[in-house]
Amino acid sequence: MEPSVAADVWKLYQEILEFAPIGVHAVDREGRTRVYNRVMGEIDGYRPDEVLEKNVFELYELDENTSTLWRALKTGHPVQIEEQVYVARNGRRVVTQNRTKPVVIAGEIIGAMEIAVPRREEIRGQAGAPGSRRQFTFADILGESRAIRRAVDLAERAARTDLPVLIIGETGTGKELVAQAIHGASARRQGPFLAQNCAAWPEGLAESVLFGTRRGGFTGAVDRTGVFEIACGGTLFLDEVHAMSPAVQAKLLRALQEGEVWPIGARRPVAIDVRVLAAMNVPPGEAVSRGLLRPDLLYRVGAVAIHLPPLRERPEDILVLARAFLARYGHGREVGLSSEARRFLLRHDWPGNVRELEQTVRSALWLWPEARELSLEMLKAAHPLFGAEALTAEGAGARDGGAETARGAERATERKAAWSTTSGRERGAAPRAERPSDDAIRAAYEAASGNLSRAARALGISRQRMQYHARRLGLRP
Repeated sequence: MEPSVAADVWKLYQEILEFAPIGVHAVDREGRTRVYNRVMGEIDGYRPDEVLEKNVFELYELDENTSTLWRALKTGHPVQIEEQVYVARNGRRVVTQNRTKPVVIAGEIIGAMEIAVPRREEIRGQAGAPGSRRQFTFADILGESRAIRRAVDLAERAARTDLPVLIIGETGTGKELVAQAIHGASARRQGPFLAQNCAAWPEGLAESVLFGTRRGGFTGAVDRTGVFEIACGGTLFLDEVHAMSPAVQAKLLRALQEGEVWPIGARRPVAIDVRVLAAMNVPPGEAVSRGLLRPDLLYRVGAVAIHLPPLRERPEDILVLARAFLARYGHGREVGLSSEARRFLLRHDWPGNVRELEQTVRSALWLWPEARELSLEMLKAAHPLFGAEALTAEGAGARDGGAETARGAERATERKAAWSTTSGRERGAAPRAERPSDDAIRAAYEAASGNLSRAARALGISRQRMQYHARRLGLRP
């Protein structure tokens, strides 16, 4: 099999199995990890990015005789073990029930795939551990602002119906969290919840992911179930639905209207019973005007439209969220925020929204497990945009008690985009730098002929932030 074809197959498996409720680990013919989902990471104690492309023997204290993946790969036969005990290289002892099979495409073994279920005592022993997976509910949506409470109220009402829902919000605002909460409060909560990111599907494979394939449909085709069939009886969450091609959107629209799908190569349709929740990080009107989304599909998936506000538009929630993350990731210890740290949180415009805030607090807690209070320097060192600045300023901060560091943070903030009035400032919240308008970003990008560095300089923002806004607005892939 051509390497490029095998790579597409593995990418497809990763996308489909990412949110499977069991652990999945697959390797290619050389034993390199090509598929590794979230649940497997929770079992092993790894993050997927720590595992992908690594050889199985780098990850576990196993050899060619004790590795079930390696045995299935080399023998070409399935391996089933009622109880496998192994130790990951991170030191975690793991006990699972496994089933491992070679992956065969067009008569050729291209790798091996293993599904794993932790023993019940393992699940109990790891409950509450960092990264343990659970279904989110409406109680997990934090915030006291009117904007977020309105969104939650509408989502709760939508959960009591079976209507399709469109969730609109920037990256990191919690679209999947809201989708999970709707599913968990709906009549379909006993069925599966399957989440897919349409922008991450390999080029040309969106239709096969959605609807599945049947053997003989095209050269090398095999019987593969699509996500609509997998999610039957439950909820299918399609994130970045506007990233699909117009042709695939037309077929999705027909599937939603008719309640049936046509797998590629099938001779008859397959009936489906799925509630679709869709999400976009582009305003619907803009997506339609730019040709990213068919208007008829918008009206079909947007029977209920829930707009999630960006964090910069609800500044009163920033410290509420930060304290909740301190409690969640502090593991029982009480950790506070210095006054400089609180000012930094309120001044930053959070282009990555709640996800960015959560990751910053979590990283700071993990980097300084002995800290009873997080300082400005700790938060900045834990932030990808400010880490180098924090390290540079560390010596000066130590000499003068951090005053220069605080002033430096203020100067850096003031170099951002032009200020504008916000509801938070009217309520007396600390002044915050705001991002340039979308029109200004587009104009700067066009004037710079797509050069991110020049556009960023024109707007007075960092290149990283310009890159984020260019992708958010669909100016760059």
